Amino acid sequence: MKFNATKLSLIIAVPLIVASLGAAVYFFWDSMQASQEANEEILHKFGFQIVPNSPYTETTGELGAKQVPATFAEDDLSPVEKVIRGLLFDKEQLIEENAQLQSQIDELHARIDKLEQYKTSNEQFAPENLAQEMIRTRAELRDKLRALPEAQRFTDFWINMMTDASMYEYRQFINANRLMLDEAHREQMVGKDLVDYGFCIGNAVELAANSVDEAQSVARWLKDPQSTKLANALREDLKVVIPPCRAPLRAKLDTYLAGNLGTP
Repeated sequence: MKFNATKLSLIIAVPLIVASLGAAVYFFWDSMQASQEANEEILHKFGFQIVPNSPYTETTGELGAKQVPATFAEDDLSPVEKVIRGLLFDKEQLIEENAQLQSQIDELHARIDKLEQYKTSNEQFAPENLAQEMIRTRAELRDKLRALPEAQRFTDFWINMMTDASMYEYRQFINANRLMLDEAHREQMVGKDLVDYGFCIGNAVELAANSVDEAQSVARWLKDPQSTKLANALREDLKVVIPPCRAPLRAKLDTYLAGNLGTP
């Protein structure tokens, strides 16, 4: 009878124990699931605004975009959140440093361009290059003046005098303005404007010079006015006949300075 009572007690107690253990396991598992979901929710919402609290308020970025404030204060962040926050901060720093470097690069490119222009200008006006340009231009002017049908009556002396007069104006223009013309403008200037000027000078000197000696004096003066002296009467005559030739040429040269070719 005693055995039967013990057996009956076990039969009743075992199911109760199993049921209690099952309930405990269920409530423990449910608690773990709730904790896991809460952690995932925190990570998911990290970096997005929930409630703006000073000093964690909305800001405006350099490009005008709105930046949401931090969701949590530094002290409330988990280790993972702190790592993420640090990475985001480093990213912003790198973006700012990259913008500064790009600005410096742009500035250096601009300085290089200016130096290249300065170098090109100096190379154009190097003594040997300028001398070569003067030699080439003089030869072209002389050939073009000689080729004029209306200049056939002039001897080589007169052609050289007209060439020297035109070269003086050309040299003054180049040196005064440090300007080397492109080929299109140079062709217009050398092939037309200076040729017309030289021929006009030849006609003017024919009127002013009353002798071979005076013509030779004028030729030297046209080539180098600063170091050549003229008789007063001859100088006064040249003041009358030279300006009508020089004025149209100077006006045409002004159009080159303004960047215009002008009307041939």
